[in-house]
Amino acid sequence: MTRERTPAGRLRARLHADEHGFTLIEVMVAVLIFGILIGGVAAMQNTTLNMIRNDRHRSVAANLAAAEMDTVRSTLFTSLPIGELVTELDVGGVPYTVKRESAWVASDATAGACDAPQGAEPVYLRVNVSVSWRNMNGIPPVESHTIVTPPVGTFDINTGHLAIKVLDRDGEAQEGIPVAIAGPQSQTQTTTSDGCVFFAFLTPGSYTASLSAPSHVDDQFEPAPSQTATVITSATASLLFLYDRTAALDLTLVGADAGSSAPSTVPLVIANTHLLPAGSAPFAGSGSPRLISDLFPYVDGYQVWAGECLDADPVYLGGERGAPIAVEPGQTSVGTVSMPEVRVTVQNGLAEPVPGVAVNAIHAADTGCPSGETYSIGTTDAGGGITFALPFGTWQIQVGGTVVDTPTLTPGVGGPYTVAVTQ
Repeated sequence: MTRERTPAGRLRARLHADEHGFTLIEVMVAVLIFGILIGGVAAMQNTTLNMIRNDRHRSVAANLAAAEMDTVRSTLFTSLPIGELVTELDVGGVPYTVKRESAWVASDATAGACDAPQGAEPVYLRVNVSVSWRNMNGIPPVESHTIVTPPVGTFDINTGHLAIKVLDRDGEAQEGIPVAIAGPQSQTQTTTSDGCVFFAFLTPGSYTASLSAPSHVDDQFEPAPSQTATVITSATASLLFLYDRTAALDLTLVGADAGSSAPSTVPLVIANTHLLPAGSAPFAGSGSPRLISDLFPYVDGYQVWAGECLDADPVYLGGERGAPIAVEPGQTSVGTVSMPEVRVTVQNGLAEPVPGVAVNAIHAADTGCPSGETYSIGTTDAGGGITFALPFGTWQIQVGGTVVDTPTLTPGVGGPYTVAVTQ
């Protein structure tokens, strides 16, 4: 006997059958939800651990800053180092950097000692302590500040002061640069975060200030620049240095038309209007590419050409120098020095090519190249010819005892220039 199910019975049967297991989609949704929950919990735990770690670092840094300030207060005033003092400390396997800046300040000053109004006298010592650590993740260093007033009678009133400012190529303060002075007294300080050192209460007289920092030069390529100043009673003398990390140029010398090679020892000249006395500087060397290092990283870069003689400068012959090559502090820039090309053909009295003969290029002496320039070019090929690159200007081609003038190699004129020599 067959039992018929009512609609309600059939619905209960389907629901009962569905309870036997989960579909694949339901499992995937469940795993996804579980993963989201676990990811959120993990992120929350990571955030909590970072907060705990950062709080611990800040607590240690605050203690180090307080200890540094205690050292300042307990040190005899005349023994306190002026300028920047950096100390590396290891606490629990974590390196901390303690930076102390001590700078003289006038009573009515609104800026550092190097920027104080003319005639302002240093009255007290401002001490700033900053403690930092690795992987700070945007957390600012812990800082502490105090003012120290020298005891009455500490310094002779018949003294003067010397303020020295050190800036980079952009006019920004250069921190951490050692500055030494020599004269009636000799002292050394390190520039603070405002690029300043202030030598206070000096015996009047002439002083020479000099800088020294690895891989740094001033705006005239001097790695240890110096300047002199006269210190007088109750006044502040001031000096300004431009000093930055060195830049370099990696230059390839090449013929402009066919890419022929240039004489290996041709000098290069770099130009920038700030270079003294004439806005350019020659550099001897050999090979191509050629590296010119230890340059000041001028914001407007350098124009470059080959050859020291006066007419090697494209401007001398009415042309234009190439576009400046940009340079950056601590980096090497790549550039190309294009030169006009000369094609020399050598033949005998029967107009037959003469292969395998030596060819030289000679430039007469002038004020740019007092000894002139002479280059051994190479030997002619099977067709009696040779093509090579030379600086702009007028040259002579020498083949054995025969000398022939070249046309003037002029900027903007296509080449190669041709010279025929008959032996």
